[in-house]
Amino acid sequence: MRQPPGNPTLPILGDLPPGYFVEEAPGGVLAISIDYARGLHGLGFGPEEDGKLEDSDLHGRKPLFQFDLGDERLVLRRYNHGGLLRWATGARFLDPERPFRELILGDALRRSGISTPQVVAARSRPAFGGGWYLDLVTRRIEDSSDFGAVIDALSKGELSDAIRARAITSLGDLLRKLHSFGLLHADLQPRNLMVLNSALKQENQEEIKIWVIDLDQSAFVESLSDSERRRNLRRLFRAIDRRDRSGGHFLRNTDYARFFRAYDPDGGRWKDDWRRIVSEHVRRGPFHWFGQLFEKTFSDTSKRHGNPGP
Repeated sequence: MRQPPGNPTLPILGDLPPGYFVEEAPGGVLAISIDYARGLHGLGFGPEEDGKLEDSDLHGRKPLFQFDLGDERLVLRRYNHGGLLRWATGARFLDPERPFRELILGDALRRSGISTPQVVAARSRPAFGGGWYLDLVTRRIEDSSDFGAVIDALSKGELSDAIRARAITSLGDLLRKLHSFGLLHADLQPRNLMVLNSALKQENQEEIKIWVIDLDQSAFVESLSDSERRRNLRRLFRAIDRRDRSGGHFLRNTDYARFFRAYDPDGGRWKDDWRRIVSEHVRRGPFHWFGQLFEKTFSDTSKRHGNPGP
């Protein structure tokens, strides 16, 4: 039988934004939105139980799950380790506060005008033998594609040049806002940026809004340094370069220029940013490539993580 810690109350729960309340039980701690509590409770979801949880057609690092509330679907993401820790610890984490920090950060971003899915619930459950299983429930962005799919479509000529220009400009504008707010996204890559499919239609002349997802371990930095900004940007461009090396050419030189015009409209630092990003990428590239090769070779993709034991 799973043994809870002596005092399951987490200090971070005192920092939750308005509109949430906390439920605690021997087998888990749950923060849940007042607006969705009745619906999720009706499906059997609580501090200890998943209830009527279904497989989702969405995928993150691992398969995602969903709740069907009739007029809306909610997505449940189980936290999973990446890299070498995935084999050492599976889906267990030492820090039970991580999903609650993600809830608080997402709320702060939304209040600042950045589009990110509302967190409906955050939960930590003690694991047998030590550690915690962590879950996050968010509203689903219906009829959307990640930015990786967008640049794939751009490379195949499936989207017009006008859509290309608006999409890349919106990407630069989003990163400018994130860094202006002092946010460092811990996993800044195309898969964690979402676009509504309706915005990619030629007849739609509105601004292409990009949603930011998966804020785990992201953080606000009070005074964001140039090196931190560039490292964050390099993470994004490294992911795009990885796609290029897999057999395609996704972005043009004009796309990078368009991105930096939106990211640095005053034009005072983009040349130095780009020069240093490329220099560092070339210097560190082989090490990242080796790590990707190692993970691809030794990863056991048949093993499912994130399903707590009985």
